[in-house]
Amino acid sequence: MPEKWKPTQSQQSGPISRTFDLFNNELNELQRELNCPDEFIYDFLEVIKSIWTPDSCHSKARQKKREDPSAF
Repeated sequence: MPEKWKPTQSQQSGPISRTFDLFNNELNELQRELNCPDEFIYDFLEVIKSIWTPDSCHSKARQKKREDPSAF
């Protein structure tokens, strides 16, 4: 069984941290704009999460594209 991927400290403090901040800021802005409860944001993130589940067709397509970019 392959080892689970883990980011390096540099990746964690660089692009991962920046992306977390970006997402958080965007979600806060969305909530202010819509005046929606936290529950809506939570459910919204669940939809996004489902697209990134390893068994989703979206995930399988991304994997195939990484394996053979010329096919797309």
